[in-house]
Amino acid sequence: MKKTLLLLGLLAPLTFQPQILAQDAPDAPPSPPTVPEAQPTAPSVETPVAPPVATPVAPALDDAARIREATLAYNAGLAALKKNDLDAAAQNFGKSAALSPNDAGALSFLGYVRLQQKRWDEALSALLAAQETGTGLNTRARAQLLNNIGFARWNKDEFPAARAAFESALALDKGYFDARYNLAFALMSRDLFSAALPHLRQLSVQNPKDATIWDGLAEAFEKTGNTASALGAAKRAIALEPRNEAYRLKFALALSQSDRRAEAIAQLRQLLAQSPNNAPALLQLGDLHLRSNRWGDAAAVLKRYVALRNTDFTGRFNLGVAYDYSAKFDDALAQYGEAEKLRPNDAATKNNVGRIYFKRDRLDEAVTKFNQALALDPDFYDARTNLAIVLAAQKKWDEAGAQWQTLATSAETASRATKDPAQKRALTNRLTTAYSGLASIALSQNKWKDAAAHYRRLLAIAPNDLEARSSLGRALFQDKDLAGAEATYRQVIARNPKSASAYNDLGVVLESKKDRKGALEAYSRALQLQPAHSEAKSNIARLRGNAPVG
Repeated sequence: MKKTLLLLGLLAPLTFQPQILAQDAPDAPPSPPTVPEAQPTAPSVETPVAPPVATPVAPALDDAARIREATLAYNAGLAALKKNDLDAAAQNFGKSAALSPNDAGALSFLGYVRLQQKRWDEALSALLAAQETGTGLNTRARAQLLNNIGFARWNKDEFPAARAAFESALALDKGYFDARYNLAFALMSRDLFSAALPHLRQLSVQNPKDATIWDGLAEAFEKTGNTASALGAAKRAIALEPRNEAYRLKFALALSQSDRRAEAIAQLRQLLAQSPNNAPALLQLGDLHLRSNRWGDAAAVLKRYVALRNTDFTGRFNLGVAYDYSAKFDDALAQYGEAEKLRPNDAATKNNVGRIYFKRDRLDEAVTKFNQALALDPDFYDARTNLAIVLAAQKKWDEAGAQWQTLATSAETASRATKDPAQKRALTNRLTTAYSGLASIALSQNKWKDAAAHYRRLLAIAPNDLEARSSLGRALFQDKDLAGAEATYRQVIARNPKSASAYNDLGVVLESKKDRKGALEAYSRALQLQPAHSEAKSNIARLRGNAPVG
């Protein structure tokens, strides 16, 4: 029987920051723009209006002159608008509206020009006045007016009123592209993706060559769980605008999230061939290489990213991870050091530095770093696991046991509180690690009963953990519970009849019970399963050298 302790030999996995774009990368690709590049609709009157002929009747001369002045100002406003002279246009439409307060056309144009000037309050005031006086406008003109009111309210961050205006415009004119476009992307900006989807679908039919719409569809599909359709829409957007870097980057991200890494990498490489200094693409490509365990490739790409964004925490951190996994620990520490300067309160960085100190046998410094990480995040599982391992390596059994017990207690509490199957599985894994750690410490102190109790707790939640079951057998054997040890090893063999080690350990137990024949059979079976099993060979040779078996 092997007498080595069942100690955890490796530290918990490195923690790195996957796919952090919007928060940490300065050049993160934008989400589909909220009301992307949408323009308010110009009122329907597009050609200058000839001034009416004045009727030479004395009482009406003042009205005729006012109407003539209003009309001239209106036409001058149209002429200025065609020249994109917005100040002159606003001045003339304002003059026309002042001379003819009930002229919905002049007010509509004034509101439209103010929208172009981004003077939202003045725009809304003019448009609402046009709505009030324009009851006689035709259906199309009223729909346009409502769209522009919605546009003004949107830019004043009055989302409910903006949405209502866009929807009212569509109620008047179901084929009104601008209003549907504005409504769809306004909904997207509030994460109302299910509500936006039918509008985006209709827009893609109305204008199938608009890449922005397909890009919006891709995001809406992705956010509503339709991955296949999201990828199809993203691919369509790229086909329409193959040099659009933001579209290709988002397509690559969608491929990555669908675990189609090779295709995602191909898209990012194509983007970088077109634009070698696209920082978000470099960051994402580095992330994909990390996830694919291609540490050298990751380091090469992330070095380029850091050269462009040397004050970006994520780039520094992930480059440190790439060096760390490549066992280039000096380089890794240098990058983690820069990451710590950028974000002094990041627990993951301190955890990873602690791992390197442990590997270099700088145990006190490792403990310091893990404690720093836990001070920042008491629920940081990796850091607490690593701290327990290092304390055990220092033979500080009580302190290590306290860390394992803290992990076990927190996992037990969280497991009782959740019904989510994925969370349950993750917490079960944490519990088994904590129980195994507690059992290892008990074994190291020859506390066989305590070790057996911890293994039984572990096996209650992970009955198929044969390593733990074998370790339970060792603890029982050391505690002189030979019947329990025999039963435990037979359970291991029942679950894995090809385990040579289990047969050898069973033989040790049987030999201790004075069952030499049974022991020899168990050793022989171990040797049949694994001809090079040195312990089984030694045990057989020893037994056969003694008195006859029987």
